Amino acid sequence: MMGYTQFVKRLFPYIKNHLGKLFFTSLMMVFATLLETAIPEITGQIVDTLFTTERTSDQAIFYSLILTSVIAISSFFALISISASSWISNKVILDLRIDMFSKLLKLPKTYFDKNTTGETLSKLTFDVEQISAAASTIWLQFIKSSFMVVILIGYLFYKSFLLSLTLLVLLPLVYFAVKFSSSRIRKGSKRVQESMGKMTHLLDENISGSDLIKIYNAQKSEKNKFFSIINTIRQQRFKVDMASGLNTSIVNALIGLSLGCVVYFSSTFLVMTAGDFLAFFTAMGMLVKPAKTLININKPLQQALVSSDSVFRLIDEKSEINTGNHRVDKLEGEIKFDNVSFSYGEKKASLKNINLIIKPGETIALVGSTGSGKTTLVNLLTRFYIPTEGKILINNLEINSFELESFRSNFSFVDQNVRLFNDTVTGNIAFGQKDQMPIESIINAAKVSNSIEFIEKLDDKFESEIGEDGVTLSGGQRQRLSIARAIAKDSPILILDEATSALDSATEKLVQSAINKMQKDRTTIIIAHRLSTIQNADRIIVLKDGEIIEQGTHAELIKASGEYEKLNQQQL
Repeated sequence: MMGYTQFVKRLFPYIKNHLGKLFFTSLMMVFATLLETAIPEITGQIVDTLFTTERTSDQAIFYSLILTSVIAISSFFALISISASSWISNKVILDLRIDMFSKLLKLPKTYFDKNTTGETLSKLTFDVEQISAAASTIWLQFIKSSFMVVILIGYLFYKSFLLSLTLLVLLPLVYFAVKFSSSRIRKGSKRVQESMGKMTHLLDENISGSDLIKIYNAQKSEKNKFFSIINTIRQQRFKVDMASGLNTSIVNALIGLSLGCVVYFSSTFLVMTAGDFLAFFTAMGMLVKPAKTLININKPLQQALVSSDSVFRLIDEKSEINTGNHRVDKLEGEIKFDNVSFSYGEKKASLKNINLIIKPGETIALVGSTGSGKTTLVNLLTRFYIPTEGKILINNLEINSFELESFRSNFSFVDQNVRLFNDTVTGNIAFGQKDQMPIESIINAAKVSNSIEFIEKLDDKFESEIGEDGVTLSGGQRQRLSIARAIAKDSPILILDEATSALDSATEKLVQSAINKMQKDRTTIIIAHRLSTIQNADRIIVLKDGEIIEQGTHAELIKASGEYEKLNQQQL
């Protein structure tokens, strides 16, 4: 768990550019506090001066103006301080979220394999908000309250040393109360944070899978899951609030005891004027709020410490390996897998001793039963994973020697599970290149992919919003739009993951026609589930248990009567 010193060190880079504003904010709050702490002395003077037979109207006007001015100016300084504090706090949130999102875009696929979407979303929404309070708000409260406590205590000792000794009883008791609650607040905040991640993940699943939940009548079980999580959040937050509230109650009781002692001793053993008593009593009363604030700061501070641990762990995650410095506009030459093996962590090897050469412009198909290693092979080629053993070369250069962004610009991908974005048709076709891609290229991609017909029927044509994941389009339209996206990118290497498997026969013909056009003059790798779609491939690679066991044309493999022929018979 992150400690106070480490927390300040990690947060400092986000605040250092605002130190001037933070100093100004603190100075304004100091001025406001100084004026506010003058109120007890002013009230004492008012009582001793105005509530006598010798008072004058000029004195009444003078003290009225003084009291009004002190309160008004103090409020003005406080408003400036709070406004500046809010600006700093929100700027820190902005910078943290930018860094977190930038890191998300650079994280390797292994991170997303291990962490749920909900946990990650919770870091960017809930956790970072907890830190923002510490960025300036808690600091401002600390400045004001601690400054006020010091001044008021000094003033009390100035007014009456003997009466002020009762305050010394408070200090050790308050210290032990804060120490006792800190660990409880931190543990509770950690559990709340974890539960918020689970809740966000469950919400994400239920929103994206709403149709499935309804068709399987799973509302009750999902509701029970949700209740269990939010009930845990309720219980842990209650415990955190109780620990914080206990501190406040102890402080209130101790200050109440001190006030009672002041009333008793000042009226019996000490000789004080009415004004001096009121000034002393008012100062002690004013001491309650800043003392409670200093105690209550502990709660958001502990929450910030817990959240900062989560946020900075994300920022500190290792980015994808990108040590290559060789930039390339267009990858040309053969692709070679040289004795490549790969395993996910400690698990059994997913690929074993893969030796494969793919010639430029060749269309190959990867086939095999589920878990045979087809997708893993493609993920290694696109550098989503790094081989455990062996190497992959393109034109006799190891792929790790290429700069990652320029390397991946040479790949286009069409998946059976189409992913579109909540944007216009143009935005989806020109994805990642919207500001640079000529409209002619977008229109041409739509024509080649057989998308132009349905696009022209949309209300705003190419500027039509298609909704989240293309919800306003049919399955075939979404698939053709994803093909248009791949065509518009115009990459030399094309990867197809059974792009027509979920379509009806009429739509499949349109999509397959678009794919055939797209494959021209490109190296194409097809992850095949239905063997009928890859009979015209230049070469078919058969994988089993992570190894290549057969390769050849469709006719050659059928004639060989091996694994491919068995798979073909199963689909007939």
